[in-house]
Amino acid sequence: MRTVFVIIGLCCSLAFANLASAQPKTLTIALGAEPDSGFDPIYGWGKYNNPLFQSSLIKRGSKLNLTPDLALSWTLSKDKLSWNIKVREDVLFSDGSRLTAEDIKFTFDTAKAAVTVHDLTNLSNVIITSKSSLLFELKHPDINFIDNFINLAIVPAHSYNSHYGQMPIGTGPFELVRWDKGQQLIVKVNPYYYEQKPFFEKLIIVFSDEDSRYSRLVAGQLDLAAIAPRYAQALPADFKLWSLESVDNRGISWPMVDVQNTDIGNGVTSQFAIRQAIDRVINRDVLVHQLLDGHATAAYSIADGLPWGPVELPTPMSPDKQLSGAIEILEQSGWQLIDGIRQKQGLKASMTLYYLAGDSIREQLALTVAQMVKPLGIEIHPRGESWENIYKHMHNQPVLFGFGSHSSSEVRFVHHSQYRGMDYYNAGYYANAELDAVLDSAQHAASWQESLPYWRHAQALIRQDLPWTWLVNLRHLYAANRCLDLAEPGVEPHGHGWPLANNISQWRWTCQ
Repeated sequence: MRTVFVIIGLCCSLAFANLASAQPKTLTIALGAEPDSGFDPIYGWGKYNNPLFQSSLIKRGSKLNLTPDLALSWTLSKDKLSWNIKVREDVLFSDGSRLTAEDIKFTFDTAKAAVTVHDLTNLSNVIITSKSSLLFELKHPDINFIDNFINLAIVPAHSYNSHYGQMPIGTGPFELVRWDKGQQLIVKVNPYYYEQKPFFEKLIIVFSDEDSRYSRLVAGQLDLAAIAPRYAQALPADFKLWSLESVDNRGISWPMVDVQNTDIGNGVTSQFAIRQAIDRVINRDVLVHQLLDGHATAAYSIADGLPWGPVELPTPMSPDKQLSGAIEILEQSGWQLIDGIRQKQGLKASMTLYYLAGDSIREQLALTVAQMVKPLGIEIHPRGESWENIYKHMHNQPVLFGFGSHSSSEVRFVHHSQYRGMDYYNAGYYANAELDAVLDSAQHAASWQESLPYWRHAQALIRQDLPWTWLVNLRHLYAANRCLDLAEPGVEPHGHGWPLANNISQWRWTCQ
């Protein structure tokens, strides 16, 4: 009997092992665009998502709560001028070398010295106080400086160079095996990862446009893909739609400077009446329910529904009242209808609206906005281009941008005059001295709670000027094999990067 028991137990164990091994350990996915500058956190990789190959000091949980990553603790001094960070001592890079406080100091010093999307101008000094602790000294109180501990992942001081982004070494859950540019990325689990290792040992990350992603999905070549709303109702039978809440919005940035030269300024969009009339006539209900099939909500700011967003949103009007009110605004401001186009002092209300080519949502929004403003006598010519070409025109023509962050600091970056012409932030060169002062007060507040009234006041001032016409807040849509459980994805930020990967270590295959 004892021998029989052992044999049966062995058989059962083998059967269980065979079932477990039947679950795929490789996942083929397509989450979005290929990062132009590679996988270097210094230049923005990982700011909107889990950097995969690297780790940050702090990370956000699914409920946007702050949790430890490389940092075990973080403490702000009473005068709000320094952060004391204690870090883990058991962390190895993917090349087997040990992470030290020197790597953290090197990362922040390098990012501060470079021109990047990380705003470290308020960082005075990083001091290593022991082998496992650092002091970050600030020039003045900054309630949002902690965002840098989340958004800037750590690179190795011993091997970082100008080519780092092509073959990164880090402390994240995965390491890069091969990058076939324009085609795919192959990654495997980092054997030295210090936390729970991902269930999937290998990822094949495919780069393709929206149509190709859907075609590959139908052909069974993908386990998971980000999809556009137009494909949500036509998924293969063995796929499930994941519709995730986000703070990812789409809006039009208006050049705010009256014409100064051919590069900066626009005599039409700098006129408040033009911006006000366009904002008034946009039917966001049509954008949400007809254009995007309900996979969005109406947007009126960069931070709708967030603690630092506007307290009150505009009350929607009937389409007839929207149109008549917008026409009245234009006529009272001297914009007369001549041969079907509004004109004032020799200026024609005509402009080009740039959007990212290949992005169907931006294209549809741009085309629909052009049709919505046409009855006003305002002429908008939608034009899809690469970001490289858009960058050349975004200071003198409107652009359909996407923004949306887990941090209130984005309100400052997009609207403060300090960031005029810096990266893609304040592309319209918007400047309002009163607003700048309020945003500065929010940044320098003694606590997060004390900063909120300033952020909300800032939203009201922005709404008075309308430097942007916000259109929609998107829901992020993913088609996943029904056997793939994505656990509990959090509220996602803007889609640059791959925000779905934030909880990648929790993904599981549920079928045998």
